[in-house]
Amino acid sequence: MRRIVIRENEAEVFDRGGGVQSIPLMSGARGSQNVSTGMTIMQPGAGLPLHFHDTEECITCVEGIASCEIDGEQLTMKPFDHVWIPEGAHHRFWNDGSAPMRIVWTYGKAEVSRTFVASGQTVRHMSSDDVAEPR
Repeated sequence: MRRIVIRENEAEVFDRGGGVQSIPLMSGARGSQNVSTGMTIMQPGAGLPLHFHDTEECITCVEGIASCEIDGEQLTMKPFDHVWIPEGAHHRFWNDGSAPMRIVWTYGKAEVSRTFVASGQTVRHMSSDDVAEPR
């Protein structure tokens, strides 16, 4: 089995616009069969729109304060709080704080899709259409 070490300072940063950047770490492109992981950094006032995925997701807040909504329930997460989001649950994350916020995400599939609730548009996770302000 080939071992892979991914260093954050060497990873590609995906700019999603609107003060949101993601850093993909593990995925099918790197040989994963069953998980996809990465980090998202949101500047103050930034966030992602309400959406859902075709797999379950786990989120860990590692920096700042993360505000989130999962199926209509609003939560606040501080560093090292974790939340599980079932497949198909409508959710979103945003940064109400005054400092950058960073979350780490893990999906239960190597390749993931995101469906934006407002438009019904489905995109491949981390594709050029997977943006903070969908068209």
